[in-house]
Amino acid sequence: MSDPDYEIVPDYGARLRMDGWHTVVVGAGQGIGRQVSHALAQQGARVSCLDADQTRAAAVAAETGGRPYAVDASDRAGMVSELDRMVADSGPIRALAGIIGVAHWGGLRDQDEAAWEESFAVNLRPALLSLQLGSERADPAGAAMAFVASTSALRGSPGHAAYGAHKAALMSLVRTAALELAPAIRVNAVAPGMTWTPRIAARRGEAGRAAGDSAHPLGRVGLPADIASALLFLVSDLASWVTGQTLVVDGGMFTVDPYHPA
Repeated sequence: MSDPDYEIVPDYGARLRMDGWHTVVVGAGQGIGRQVSHALAQQGARVSCLDADQTRAAAVAAETGGRPYAVDASDRAGMVSELDRMVADSGPIRALAGIIGVAHWGGLRDQDEAAWEESFAVNLRPALLSLQLGSERADPAGAAMAFVASTSALRGSPGHAAYGAHKAALMSLVRTAALELAPAIRVNAVAPGMTWTPRIAARRGEAGRAAGDSAHPLGRVGLPADIASALLFLVSDLASWVTGQTLVVDGGMFTVDPYHPA
């Protein structure tokens, strides 16, 4: 008979706590960014709410007891300035969540160079700058970063080729950053499926939501809080042995058998 397992049992709830941590949310102003700001604050973190829209940043900071910062996250000089302000205000960064991403719809042959450059500026450059600049300002005791990718990066994306391509690049960047920044900083991503953000709600409407609900194995489209929950896990100490990964959070859509009868 084998010896009993005397491995120490950790306090799993405590591993989710972030009391006193300085956390940064890039793209905090609405949707997933607002929800993850609340998630971090509820675990005791001090939240720096960064958004291009100063009014939205201030509103979410007021809701969460955080501090607002307004800057275009694709602007290197602006990010340097605001991240330095954050560190001066709240100390080194213990966790960072990068939310920014927008899909502009149009056929592959209809998207000119300007459209591809705009997609890069929105969907990849903020994450790149967050990794480069945030890692330089990270807590020496350790830090974690998590970014929002997309299931569009994992399959064909008719109608938003640039978005899918740049989110795929983000996933590759996460894997490389995880290796280069280890062991001091963990880096991961979440790949959401259809998530009912304010932007998607405005585009799809209630009829689109009903169709999305019926298509998903779990019976509904995703909510910003679903993605925030995954981001919270990835930047917490519950995920202390997870890095370089992309967690698909899509209500089971990736498991659907294409040959299964409707």
